[in-house]
Amino acid sequence: MALKVGKLEIGWRLFISLSAIAIAYGFIGAQLVNLTRFHDYWIAGLILIVSILAAIAIPQSIGGLLGAIAVIFTVYLRSDLNNSLITTGVCLALYILSFADFSYEANTDQKLSIWEIIATVVTIAFTVSAAMLVLRQPVTWVQSGAVGVIAAAITLVGKQFLDTGLTPKAIAKIFAIVTGSSLAIGIIYRIIFYLIFYKPESYY
Repeated sequence: MALKVGKLEIGWRLFISLSAIAIAYGFIGAQLVNLTRFHDYWIAGLILIVSILAAIAIPQSIGGLLGAIAVIFTVYLRSDLNNSLITTGVCLALYILSFADFSYEANTDQKLSIWEIIATVVTIAFTVSAAMLVLRQPVTWVQSGAVGVIAAAITLVGKQFLDTGLTPKAIAKIFAIVTGSSLAIGIIYRIIFYLIFYKPESYY
């Protein structure tokens, strides 16, 4: 089963991954407005930079698994063992369901380049940042599951794109459109929300 967009066929597993990442970027966009509203400019700027770099790094499918492990640990620190197990279960289930379809085989003898090391660090930083923004106190099972879906999507989307047969340039373009538009929608939505429900002076 696949969704056809022009000449591109997107399988339902890739669609789920892109949807999860798009939601994560939309949520981050909304949180950026929240942070600037409370004058946390340096935190907002850092998250924005990491998000932009992650849009380049994530399609390379490097560091996603380490990011997922870091997210599980983050959920445990922010909440408890039960919620971290929910995150683990959701992430592992999606990973197993999707990985069985891959024709991709990893080259275990290949050493990581400097770019791949940077991409790994950026992917981990973005995944943990997204999890921290989603995990509000008190942390619920819904939030824990959502974080698991996002972590799985970041881990899998590069390999899923690879199976489409698209060129790296085309993959980068599609991913940039998805993440960039989602980030912009999140920012615009939150600005409109504040303009409607809050007086202008509440910004100061």
